[in-house]
Amino acid sequence: MINLQQITLHRGDRTLLSAFDLTVNPGEAVQLIGPNGIGKSSLLRLCAGLLKEFEGNASIPAMSDTLYFGHKYGLRGVLSGVENLRYHCALRDQRPTEGELIDALSQFQLGASMLSRVANLSEGQRKRVALSKLVLANESLWLLDEAFSSLDTEGLSTLTALCAAHVSNGGTLLFTSHQPVLLSVPVRVIDLGAA
Repeated sequence: MINLQQITLHRGDRTLLSAFDLTVNPGEAVQLIGPNGIGKSSLLRLCAGLLKEFEGNASIPAMSDTLYFGHKYGLRGVLSGVENLRYHCALRDQRPTEGELIDALSQFQLGASMLSRVANLSEGQRKRVALSKLVLANESLWLLDEAFSSLDTEGLSTLTALCAAHVSNGGTLLFTSHQPVLLSVPVRVIDLGAA
């Protein structure tokens, strides 16, 4: 699924990673850890096909088979949670029913707020709207950058269950998190600070 060989990443004059190798197979969950600024987010962006400037060889899935969750949630403030999720699905040629959209948002305990403009929601609620994309996702590769941070117990429980189910069904999960993430499937942890 992901095969990176001898990857070197730079930010300005600074080298983030040097001659780094990584293989992540279908049905596998891998957590990237390390201090801020070490290259975790850059590595995810490379795997998403969003980072073009690197040295080495990268074999990654097509963007159409990749769901990338970054620091910016990709939401439109003037739209409601339901409308944002519908728009996201339309970009991927998915046509879920209104009930499926509401169910996806309900899984992240959004309640009536899913009908409010996203600009009027709290940061935590906006994150939940963005994470509800995972409920309807049909991409085999999930790249999650700090998706587990700043979630309450219910949100964290929903997210970990979705990720475990994705991996159990043969999907691939590559994610960053500064705290341990307990999934019901094995997670291989890679410390980029030790790479």
